[in-house]
Amino acid sequence: MCGIVGYLGADAASGRQFAERGGRLLQHRGLDDEGVFAADGVVLGFRRLSIVDLTAAGHQPMTSPDGRYTLIYNGEVYNHEDLRPRLSNRWQFSSRCDTETVLAALAQEGPAALERMVGMWALALWDAVDRRLLLSRDRYGQKPLYWRKCDDGSLRFASEIAPLIDAGERPKLYAPAMAEFLAVGSYGHLGERTFFRDIRSFPPGHWAWIDNCRSEIEPRRYWRFPVCRKQDQRPLDDYAARQFREAFLEAVGSQMVADVPIAATLSGGLDSSAVVGAMALSKSNGRIRAFTAQARGTAYDESSYVAAVGELWGDRLEIEALAVETMSLSILTEAVVVAQEEPFGDPSIIAHDLITRAVRKSGITVLLGGQGGDELLLGYPHFSPAVVASELRGGRRYWALREMTSLGMGSGALIRIGASAIWPTLERSMRRRSKLNAYHWLSPALREAAWDLSPHLAALSHLDGVWLENIEKLALPHLVHYDDRNCMRHSIEGRMPFLDHRLADVVAGFEPQAFLDHGRRKNLLRHACGDLLPDIVRSRNDKIGFHTPLTELMAAEIEWVQELVCGEEARASELFDTDWISSRCEALRHRAAGPADVGRVWRALVATIWTRAFSVDCDVVADRRPPLVIDADSSRARAFM
Repeated sequence: MCGIVGYLGADAASGRQFAERGGRLLQHRGLDDEGVFAADGVVLGFRRLSIVDLTAAGHQPMTSPDGRYTLIYNGEVYNHEDLRPRLSNRWQFSSRCDTETVLAALAQEGPAALERMVGMWALALWDAVDRRLLLSRDRYGQKPLYWRKCDDGSLRFASEIAPLIDAGERPKLYAPAMAEFLAVGSYGHLGERTFFRDIRSFPPGHWAWIDNCRSEIEPRRYWRFPVCRKQDQRPLDDYAARQFREAFLEAVGSQMVADVPIAATLSGGLDSSAVVGAMALSKSNGRIRAFTAQARGTAYDESSYVAAVGELWGDRLEIEALAVETMSLSILTEAVVVAQEEPFGDPSIIAHDLITRAVRKSGITVLLGGQGGDELLLGYPHFSPAVVASELRGGRRYWALREMTSLGMGSGALIRIGASAIWPTLERSMRRRSKLNAYHWLSPALREAAWDLSPHLAALSHLDGVWLENIEKLALPHLVHYDDRNCMRHSIEGRMPFLDHRLADVVAGFEPQAFLDHGRRKNLLRHACGDLLPDIVRSRNDKIGFHTPLTELMAAEIEWVQELVCGEEARASELFDTDWISSRCEALRHRAAGPADVGRVWRALVATIWTRAFSVDCDVVADRRPPLVIDADSSRARAFM
């Protein structure tokens, strides 16, 4: 796990200055080593956090023996030892680190090597002969990679956004991202756009060769989350469950490989409990350390489930708990916003930051978690209506009605399901109307600049579309972003076994009953890995998630909250109606604000903190160009028309 920064352009002095400054700004991503490579037209910088082979043999930038290829690489390829035999005939390995394996694979096979790599990465490979640069990012985008085309024609890229903002610059706001975030709390479906108008994100699951003369990026897809035709779906039987179990245990086991201490996060939910259980099962000696953050005494308290996991594994597991119900937002929020480089949806990300801080203080460098399980296994509550609507539209009426009854769905959900099953365009129209209503408190200029992306979102009854939407746009991009930033802020490598793409290959072929059965979500995980879970966890049917008591935390510091969201800076930014937000703050003060309004106050708060922290120019520009997205069937970027 490391930090990378690079420059492609004609001004060697500017390139070196950019790389050296970027290295300083990315120091937290790698405390163990640093390096800079410079050649005609390119400068590559690197910060190293040593995980495998802690010796100097893993130093980067790493150049091939013939001098042709130079690599900077942030991530971990878990199967790198399995890749070495096919490469060793033409490569004499001198280290145990995965960086050398990746360099050898790319030097011999080019981008085709990416399809055989299991892991997470953001990398840049310079080809000195053809004078071109290869950029690539892992399948799910666990490792970040940002780029910016500058006025002088140069291309600059980095693991984080901060190096791409010049000292003293007031970066411009990308208004659609802010509008989507403030109104509905999401923005991942804006594709490669960020909150900064001139800074882009390289797409996950893609690679691109960049010619030194043109510096244009044309990403080509090498992987997409698999989907299976309905007629090819299979039921969840014992054989299929064993397949999933073996793939899951292999994913966890491969991610436990490290030359530094490892630990896990534990919420008490199915996913993190399964990961901890798999780690404890594979540990032949010694203890697994697990860290949990609980809001004790609140509706979000899962400490009883955590305790049950501890009882199941006994002396194989050591649990360290942190209390978050009394954390101070006024003390903690700004630092986390700066680390995240973007506003975020609720203070659970601050609680996660407290965990990673405690992990690092305990001497741990690698942290496994259950993130990604809900996206992979359709575990979020909002997936259930999509599963039911899809099956209802497909003719499985008895099963769909049974699940609706088991889930105890309200009238609103039933109307959406019925509308989408019978008339998908009607359901989309209902969603569009609901979404437009959510923009009412934004400034007129921001509403004008916002994109209405509802027509491009999947219909509820199109389960594959909803699945892909959450993997690629609405859910997973936010999750991997905050995990990377919080972990790397404290120099920790975060790992997510559920995002081993080999698991996706197994899961994608199952019929809906594998995910939802008699109202129980993630039936597959319960069935295949039930012995890894205590009974109280395996049988639980609620979905608390990693939440924090937002209403209580903000109400406890309401003067601070109101000063920010209604003060001079907020009014000057002209992003939202500060008078309306002030009225919601007063309701919050008296615990009379509903969850939706509490969320709006929070988003206004972190947006204000973000604009101040990064000196953002909030002059809203109506960008009439459609947001750039990557076509599923095309190797090139295109725009929705």
